[in-house]
Amino acid sequence: MLLRCDGKPFATIVRYGYETPWANGELRADDPGEFDRFDRAGALARWSREQAELLADDEYDAGYEREQARLGLTDDDARHCESAAWTIVTADGEEHQAYSLDFLDGWIQWRW
Repeated sequence: MLLRCDGKPFATIVRYGYETPWANGELRADDPGEFDRFDRAGALARWSREQAELLADDEYDAGYEREQARLGLTDDDARHCESAAWTIVTADGEEHQAYSLDFLDGWIQWRW
């Protein structure tokens, strides 16, 4: 299957699994640098979800900035990962939106 970001080729899903309600796949990136950026943005999003309820607002904001800098991401990088339109093209050529897409070490997880 093919993974597209905002209508443009992004990666090929070379292994696929499904366990309701989550699908997952191993990726072979079209552009390894772009893929790495989204992988790091996924790490920032996971940090944000994990810390949002644990930290006071000012601690969260400072921690987010530190984590973003550590990962080498700009505000635009983080926003793009969150707002991108992700679609998956199946073997039959049909294009499906992927929801709740998350990157992790060369794999993605999403909902159909």
